[in-house]
Amino acid sequence: MKIRLDQLPEGEGVDFRFDESDPDFAEVLSSVAESKSAQMKGSAELRLEYWPERLDVLGQLEARGPFTCVRCLTRFEMAVERNITHILVRNLDVTDSSDEEVELNRSDLDRSELRGDSVNLTDVLREELLLAMPMKAVCSDDCEGICSGCGVDLNNESCICKPQIDERWAALAALKTDES
Repeated sequence: MKIRLDQLPEGEGVDFRFDESDPDFAEVLSSVAESKSAQMKGSAELRLEYWPERLDVLGQLEARGPFTCVRCLTRFEMAVERNITHILVRNLDVTDSSDEEVELNRSDLDRSELRGDSVNLTDVLREELLLAMPMKAVCSDDCEGICSGCGVDLNNESCICKPQIDERWAALAALKTDES
């Protein structure tokens, strides 16, 4: 999905729409899928605004696909969405060669360097989709997971493990409390 910058009108926006029927966008979806067999579906609506020293990529990204819950290991379908504000700037290098620390602010995090006479939207979409993906996918907020002792899914069955008491604390189990 390479776009030549000289084909974009300066100071005006150009709209693009991608979905899984586009081979390049389908490759982006499959590259971030949890497994090679997982089929993700999605779409992206982008507006490119070209200025002499920068390119603003604005829009919305949506994807849906199968994930594995990190707690109970069940497969479930989940949707991810992300608003895109990605700014590509020419001559982003820092001219100060000192070893001083540079403090970044929030707006610096969505900027990249604009090089050459074209931009590859595949890279921008892949980065934004990766940022939208959860670090740990969970099927539900109240998922109890799998018992580390007996291995049952605590969402569907009760644990059959006997409580194990650390030998160092066994003497405390014999103490009785006086409830008066």
